Amino acid sequence: MPEIIERSDVRRLEQAIRHRWQLPEQLYLALPNQMMKLLVNGTPREQIAAARVLALLHQANEEATPRVAMVAHRHQHEIMPVTTGNINERRSELLARLDSISRNA
Repeated sequence: MPEIIERSDVRRLEQAIRHRWQLPEQLYLALPNQMMKLLVNGTPREQIAAARVLALLHQANEEATPRVAMVAHRHQHEIMPVTTGNINERRSELLARLDSISRNA
């Protein structure tokens, strides 16, 4: 991959990633290293542009990663459902059961 030197090239890459344009795989794989070189050796403007590209690459990777959906659920315990309205009553029942178990042990 040719060295990316000009800030305008970096801006085009930023636009391509933001709009999810298909990039050649060779370019996509080499991008993080190229941007790191600019972060270390570039002008302040090039460093900012490279940081933007790296942030967008990270965001694109995060969005592409499958996530486990949070499923709404109710906790069901041995002593019936526990809700915010009955938690103190259920806690008392559980403590009483634990107390009786500890006495029998």
